[in-house]
Amino acid sequence: MTNIVSKRASEIEPSITLSLNTKANALKEAGEDVVALAAGEPDFDTPEIIRNAGIRAINEGKTRYTPAAGIAPLRKAVAEEYSGILGVDYGWKETVISHGAKHSIFNALFVLTDPDDEVMITTPYWVSYPEMIKLVGAVPNIVELSVDDGFRLTVDRLKVEVEKSRPKAILLNTPNNPAGTVYSPSDMEAIARFLLEEGIALISDEIYEYLVYGGHEHHSPVKLVPELKDSCVVVTGVSKSYAMTGWRVGYALASEQVAYRMGAYQAHATGCPNAISQWAAVEAVKNGADDRDMMKASFEKRRDMFNARLAKVPGITYPEPGGAFYFFADVSGLYGKCGVSGSGEFCEKLLADKGLLLIPGGPFGCDNMVRFSFAASEETLNAALDRFESFVRDYV
Repeated sequence: MTNIVSKRASEIEPSITLSLNTKANALKEAGEDVVALAAGEPDFDTPEIIRNAGIRAINEGKTRYTPAAGIAPLRKAVAEEYSGILGVDYGWKETVISHGAKHSIFNALFVLTDPDDEVMITTPYWVSYPEMIKLVGAVPNIVELSVDDGFRLTVDRLKVEVEKSRPKAILLNTPNNPAGTVYSPSDMEAIARFLLEEGIALISDEIYEYLVYGGHEHHSPVKLVPELKDSCVVVTGVSKSYAMTGWRVGYALASEQVAYRMGAYQAHATGCPNAISQWAAVEAVKNGADDRDMMKASFEKRRDMFNARLAKVPGITYPEPGGAFYFFADVSGLYGKCGVSGSGEFCEKLLADKGLLLIPGGPFGCDNMVRFSFAASEETLNAALDRFESFVRDYV
């Protein structure tokens, strides 16, 4: 049979997070006793005021195409909100509404890079980053960080890596998925100033910006170095902070020149984002803070409970997450004892032996690690920890 699939498409790796979630759901539907800490989304329902805004949009007939870069009320709400948060003036034409933050990142990569340009990412990276970079024709330049340094990039390390191979752009995610890494203002400012001086573009993925805990704060590079605005694309959205993952609304803030090009590309690639979702997102941005803060408080309580128990499990190490809703633990000391050679086999054995589904660290660039999501009820988290402790103690 003739193979009509392109080389580019043939080289795409499927998303391990989505495929394992599908596997867990299939096992549950088959009657298997499975506990899954695999989801990368809040377990809360979308807040009522936001749902009602979507219903109103339907009832008012706001169901037609919108401008490709999004409706003006949402773009204006985002510009106003983030001008205040970042301390940098953004006009509504410097915002682009997309089909989720992932789409915003893809748009930014397409607009900022040419074929064979390098885009620097650090481990652990979100699983889609390397594939997205390759899909736009650019080349991933992967900088390996470790659990020992909390998976934090320093300006000194950045200088060394740029000297080795100069990227066109860097894609930086904080708070980080999967490690929960957050940066001090001094460290982030040093990185931002270096990128500005070197003329290296920055895509700043800040989708977990509101989900920070334990006295930590999120420090956007643009807030610390306002002059970076012209060479930085800030990406965020409503999915994580407002429990709106399925509504598919993300947004980017950039210079008007970059925003215009992102909107133009989006017009030809996908067209406008979902009209109903955009009107719901207006409500989230303008009036969703109370619900957002309630969910954050619940996540922080779960994080603290999970941390207290996970810290007592022998044979593993992990950096305490300052944000997002994940723990990322080094379990490689158990590989030889339980007869596996990597994170994928470890997670398969854990699922087979104890009915617990975690996400392997290999697709995040760290095959010594596994990811736990604490976006689940306390009952589910405790059940998962019971199974994980039982598995570990079978071999330690």
